[in-house]
Amino acid sequence: MSAQIAFYHKSACDISEVGVTATATQGNDYAIQILNRSNLSAWITTGSVDSDNPYIDVDMVDTKTISDLFLIKHNFKNYTVKYWNGSTFVDFSPAIAETNYSDDNSNYPVVPVETSKIRIQIFGTQVSDEDKYLYQFVATDLIGRLQGWPVIKNPIHGTNVRTSTMLSGKNFVTRNVGGFSCTLEVSNWKNNADLTLIETLYELTNGFLVYLCGGDESQFSSVRKGYRKEDLFLMKCMEDYSPEFVEGLYKTGLKLSIKLGEVVP
Repeated sequence: MSAQIAFYHKSACDISEVGVTATATQGNDYAIQILNRSNLSAWITTGSVDSDNPYIDVDMVDTKTISDLFLIKHNFKNYTVKYWNGSTFVDFSPAIAETNYSDDNSNYPVVPVETSKIRIQIFGTQVSDEDKYLYQFVATDLIGRLQGWPVIKNPIHGTNVRTSTMLSGKNFVTRNVGGFSCTLEVSNWKNNADLTLIETLYELTNGFLVYLCGGDESQFSSVRKGYRKEDLFLMKCMEDYSPEFVEGLYKTGLKLSIKLGEVVP
């Protein structure tokens, strides 16, 4: 997989979508947590063993186009992911059927399908007979992947910090869960496919998913928050589109600065 920044439509099974549900044969009360875009909550079982073979069914109600699936922060070793074809659950192409998985994040590009349900079934964990957990499940459709390498400027994990000074002279600091923002900059952008992709992002009325690592953490000197496989942000362009030709010369590329901010749906 190439490691350039990728953009996806909002998850078809996002918790904000009307009627979307997640049900599980074990830990059912926590199943909905995998759809809330948070790496702070999860589906988890209690007292499960490998032979239980539990599964999670995600029902999107309406038929949606799915080309990419993400399982974020999990401990599955042996598992499958299938989609509903109208009468039964069948394999994607290529099939998602792991037998010895050892990472804690998974991303599967597949041949696009139209479906309303997806089933994740777990047959074993990376530590035998451990309780199963999954923090996020995302079923989405790729908008596009950049071919160039913009500079990622001003990455901020904002927590809306507020500080009050007490009578004692000490500070009282409050923080929210917060959100992520950054700016993508290119001083002379000529790649037509990339420019068309950027224009598409500005035209979208809904938020879109931004995957800064592109699925490859190894391109960075160290694994840092914001650039990990688990960091998939629902964002929007925060300013109007301003396609300025470099030095006003029409045969040059565009000088672009794209400010992105994490949003609620």
